[in-house]
Amino acid sequence: MEKTLLITSIYSDLWGTEYGGRPSRKTHYKQSLLNIININVEKIICFTSSREIDDLNKFFYMEHNISKDLLELRVFDLKDSKFFDKIRDKKDTEKMKQIDRCYEIQYNKFFWYDLISNVNDYDRVYWIDAGLSHSGLFPKKFRQNNSYYQINLFDENFLKKININTEDKVLLLSKNNSGKFLWSQTLPRKYYTKYNNSRHIIGGLFGGTPNNYKKFRDKFEILLEKLLSNENSLFMEELLMSNLYYEDSEFFHCLKFDDWFQRSPENNEDKYFYQMFL
Repeated sequence: MEKTLLITSIYSDLWGTEYGGRPSRKTHYKQSLLNIININVEKIICFTSSREIDDLNKFFYMEHNISKDLLELRVFDLKDSKFFDKIRDKKDTEKMKQIDRCYEIQYNKFFWYDLISNVNDYDRVYWIDAGLSHSGLFPKKFRQNNSYYQINLFDENFLKKININTEDKVLLLSKNNSGKFLWSQTLPRKYYTKYNNSRHIIGGLFGGTPNNYKKFRDKFEILLEKLLSNENSLFMEELLMSNLYYEDSEFFHCLKFDDWFQRSPENNEDKYFYQMFL
């Protein structure tokens, strides 16, 4: 039986700080991760802050009896992030207080891998956003107990699906980014061998074998260093991931969707995010 490791993080109090982060996410992240545990992997490592560790210990270990062997909570100070000073130099700290994405967390989706000494004990390693399980992305028919966070698609069947597709490739989730589905701009054209912005890679879930995760991590670092050296702005991790996908598409297995959810009854031919889990 294949052993799978999930890497994630919970930093729910960064809104209004120089780091930037989504507001009012304390309950969301905890309840969502509690449901993600139903995927039934061997190990989940969740990075968090010293401010939140006591609350998370109480929630997972005491209130919900989650085994510490299954879920490991690790304190990590974002000031220890790779390239922290270079990232900070490019920030408008006042503007960051109104931004809902933290660059340090985005980039650490790749670099936290380096802190897991026994990563090669696992057959698969995936990053997953702790807040991914919520009914804003999944129709009501997949909700359990009328809960906003208990989505029944986070199960062993989904794990088997992604493990099959990552024997020799890195799994990515890819959103249609063309025409009416345009979601995001991308990196400047000079970073592309052949420019393409028709699909946008999502940072909420990716991974594969430990070796391929590391290869992806190394590709990401090389590109990030170029951007930090040559550009005045910071770019979301998804833009780097999108670029890396088009520069070496054979290295990846993409689960593709058109839109996050069905916006009108006429959109029956579109493919939605939740269908990646079926």
